[in-house]
Amino acid sequence: MKRHISIALALSATAAPAAAETALTFDADDIAGVVASRVGPEAGVWVIAETTELGVRFAKMVVTDEEGRYALPDLPKANYRLWVRGYGLVDSPKTQAAPGRRVDLQAVVAPSLSAAAQYYPPIYWLSLLKVPGREKFPGTGPNGNGVPENFRSQEQWLDLVKTNGCGPCHQLGNVATRMIPGALGHFDSSVEAWRRRLQSGQGGTAMINGVARLDSSEGGQLALFADWTDRIAAGVLPHETPPRPAGVERNIVVTVRDYADARHYLHDLALTDKRKPTVNPYGPIYGATELGSDDVPTLDPVKNTKTLLPAQLRDADAPSSLLANPVIEPSPYFGDEALWNSKFNAHTPTMDSEGRVYFAAQVRSPKNVPDYCTKNSPLRSAQLYPLPEKREGFIGNARQVSVYDPRTGKWSFIDTCFGSHHLNFAGDKNDTLFLNNVGQGELALLGWVNTKKFWETGDAAQSQGWTPLVVDTNGDGKRSEDYNQPGKPVDPAKDTRAPYGLYSVSWSPLDSSVWGSNLTFPGYAVRIALGSNPPETALTEVYKIPLPGYGVRGADVDRNGVFWAALGSGHLASFDRRKCKGPLNGPAAEKGEKCPEGWSFYPLPGPGFAGAPGAAETPYYAWVDQHDILGLGANTPFATGNQSDSLHALVNGRIVELRVPYPMGFYAKGIDGRIDDPSAGWKGRGLWATSGNRTPFHIEAVDAPAPGAPGKTPGTYSAPLVVNFQLRPSPLAH
Repeated sequence: MKRHISIALALSATAAPAAAETALTFDADDIAGVVASRVGPEAGVWVIAETTELGVRFAKMVVTDEEGRYALPDLPKANYRLWVRGYGLVDSPKTQAAPGRRVDLQAVVAPSLSAAAQYYPPIYWLSLLKVPGREKFPGTGPNGNGVPENFRSQEQWLDLVKTNGCGPCHQLGNVATRMIPGALGHFDSSVEAWRRRLQSGQGGTAMINGVARLDSSEGGQLALFADWTDRIAAGVLPHETPPRPAGVERNIVVTVRDYADARHYLHDLALTDKRKPTVNPYGPIYGATELGSDDVPTLDPVKNTKTLLPAQLRDADAPSSLLANPVIEPSPYFGDEALWNSKFNAHTPTMDSEGRVYFAAQVRSPKNVPDYCTKNSPLRSAQLYPLPEKREGFIGNARQVSVYDPRTGKWSFIDTCFGSHHLNFAGDKNDTLFLNNVGQGELALLGWVNTKKFWETGDAAQSQGWTPLVVDTNGDGKRSEDYNQPGKPVDPAKDTRAPYGLYSVSWSPLDSSVWGSNLTFPGYAVRIALGSNPPETALTEVYKIPLPGYGVRGADVDRNGVFWAALGSGHLASFDRRKCKGPLNGPAAEKGEKCPEGWSFYPLPGPGFAGAPGAAETPYYAWVDQHDILGLGANTPFATGNQSDSLHALVNGRIVELRVPYPMGFYAKGIDGRIDDPSAGWKGRGLWATSGNRTPFHIEAVDAPAPGAPGKTPGTYSAPLVVNFQLRPSPLAH
């Protein structure tokens, strides 16, 4: 039983007096007290406790209540540095403290707006970026207004900058990006400095190709980035101030640990079965390093230890990510060193009810296509829609499925004909694992694995299937054997294949349909009803995102069958098929313009770009808390706040922000939730997210020379983070 300590609060002589004295209780593994500044008690600011004495980087943080009181619960035994961080403040001096003590803290009011702004989330700085005005669109090319002709609207331009260009891989607006690193050298202009910056390291090829698509006679996005950093260097500050946490946001407890290392970024994590989140209680958390390495980072959240599990590869000739990601120019952080060298190439993991971890990962070379993928295969999927293409070199999304069983320590391999990217289980009798292939055109399809059959037989070929995305355009309610091909003359008597490959994939508990998002501007929701024999009967519905929305990446489905998507337009959006009034099939159904009334849009918080509607947020993914794991309610949708150091939750039509104040640089990709102990209340459950930035070394270091800054040397750069969110009933619950 914990030892409870009860004291009467009395502020120190340097703090302003509080209201009436109030009893504050805490346990022997807690730290509690009051935060006040020269203006009185400070409500809605964070108290951060950090230690380096455990096996991981460890920090826990809570928010003060209306009287400036705080309670940091359940701290592992260690010595901690304790300080106050909040909007309108600068960091207080760090105080040494141990659990079981009351520690009153003196907050420091920011001496200037410039000093205060250094603690703002990146979106407040990113919003200073100038974007082309609406008068520039549609683009008329180099002999016209200079904007490329393929950009028909400002939204389409912003989609590339925010959602499908820069935004999906790293933050913009943090300390590392809103300044030009001195290590790059000297340049005659900021445009040249930015051109050189974008060539740095192994991301150089992708960055230069991306910014080239935004070229214009006025310098395109490169010139706009240069102007942005020039103005910030000259002293321009954000136009808005972030609000302090209020209401239920003050009940959030955030715990940060790290795993892997600064050289190898994390994409995603798995820790339980989404269908049954009590699987693997208190167990290891597994990460996926994508291009980074052949190791699987694991974190023990009880012992606070991190390890690297070497991934087992089936085929030795599987190509490495290094082939497609050469170092073009030295990085200001790691010089000429090539960091990304992976044959495993694990994008996303998930867990089944037995605790096995499934990775969308490379099993073989893309040139070694199995015979069962071709038209002469006994597989019905291959007979109807063969996938025989052999490709040379490293192909980023030419993945299959690798499975690790922690109980035996053994790896198994499911060699799929289709590429894998994201993956989700169905709640059916076959434990069907659905996988998306992000390819467009002929590669736009849905794949699946009957995992029950695989574990019974070990036969990867007979356990898999796939289908192209065929829309019922002839309106007869069934799939025709022959169908129209995209871009070809339309036969109204036939159905039509849609070329919109899935980016996300989710199974609906409502009707067993499968939903996914498609990135083609302005973005689409895609629904597949499988039918009795999916290779022959699966029918697809396509729903285009209408304005004000655009720019989708991640999406999920709640238990009512509602599709939720995170949008680059600065919205969390839903599509509820039950709201549709007209027929959803028939002529032109493949265009996605049926049922605009099914869409709803919920603005995300934060400032926007001048002259463009919506927040400058670039959410990567959406996830639905189907089982009320956190405590905000069943079916609560979340969007990752990738420019806000946060997660955005929609509760009763209002956005609740789960912000990570330290270290600055939190950039979530996937989210997972687990119930470790159903009888332990809020302490036995929580959400987990990996900071999946491709540049983990941009994250604020333990020894940051300035707020939010990276470390000074590779030895002090931050590793990727694993962040745990818990919701207690009040700011002082312990």
